[in-house]
Amino acid sequence: MAKSFSIPLLEPIIFKEKLIQNKNESLLNNHAINDFFIHNFKEESVQLKLPLPPHKKTVHDFVITFKGSMIKSIGLEHFELKNNRFLFTPKNNITTTQEVSQDLEGYYCHFSNQFLPNHPYLKLWLTNSISKNLILLHPKQIKSLRFLLERMHTLYNDTKEKESNYNLIHYYLSVFIAKISIISEEHYSKTRISSIASRFQELIHQHFKNSRSLQYYANLIHVSPNHLNKTIKKETGKSATQIINDLCILEAQVLLSQTTLDVRQIAHALGFDDSSYFSRFFKKHTQFSPLKYRKMIDLS
Repeated sequence: MAKSFSIPLLEPIIFKEKLIQNKNESLLNNHAINDFFIHNFKEESVQLKLPLPPHKKTVHDFVITFKGSMIKSIGLEHFELKNNRFLFTPKNNITTTQEVSQDLEGYYCHFSNQFLPNHPYLKLWLTNSISKNLILLHPKQIKSLRFLLERMHTLYNDTKEKESNYNLIHYYLSVFIAKISIISEEHYSKTRISSIASRFQELIHQHFKNSRSLQYYANLIHVSPNHLNKTIKKETGKSATQIINDLCILEAQVLLSQTTLDVRQIAHALGFDDSSYFSRFFKKHTQFSPLKYRKMIDLS
């Protein structure tokens, strides 16, 4: 059994200090940034230290793009956001941003569980598969969503003078989440994913620290390893083993970037009995040794 280490979650204020270049901008120094934040890509500059290392945050966030492009990842899923795309990232998910175009227009927003507690649509949204986090929006849908975003943005910019604005922001955000959830269900009502692939994705997140064996997951799903591999390859374009290894590497990158655990501790946390083998495994898949990767991202 792998020794359990909890990956720390970055609060927005810590994220700001470590991963934003213009961290002293007044926009980024609102006292409530750990609970709520919104900014307009076109009107305001938030200079990320790209590409961001894999990390986990204490808040849910979403990006909506009207023009330009952004490349982000959630777990093992990669998303290219272009015109009229929406992407939601639940808290406690490994995420990163690789690229942002100079002409990007749209909004980024994050909020904590405390800011929007017990929202029924949010609860449903949090149980969605990661693949449903990306939505292509139609122009008619954009119009009503843009109005809500503009109102939240205007109210947020005035919160230093008027603290009560947060009550109104809470209302607009609740309506926004409800609208986007309904749009999501309509958007994916005809999308089908095999139960085997869905179950595999669920199981590897639960057990990859204990086993990276294809046979192990095939036994849990009650199919042959060959059938499991063919199904996963058809659904994702990758072999089942490659997905297991990718998840392991991603978790290792987060442990290297967000903790001070040494390589031996990280190896054991991920189910490797031999830290030397873990280092070779990591280098094979990333081209860097664990120590060089940690030094490269400069977050140790």
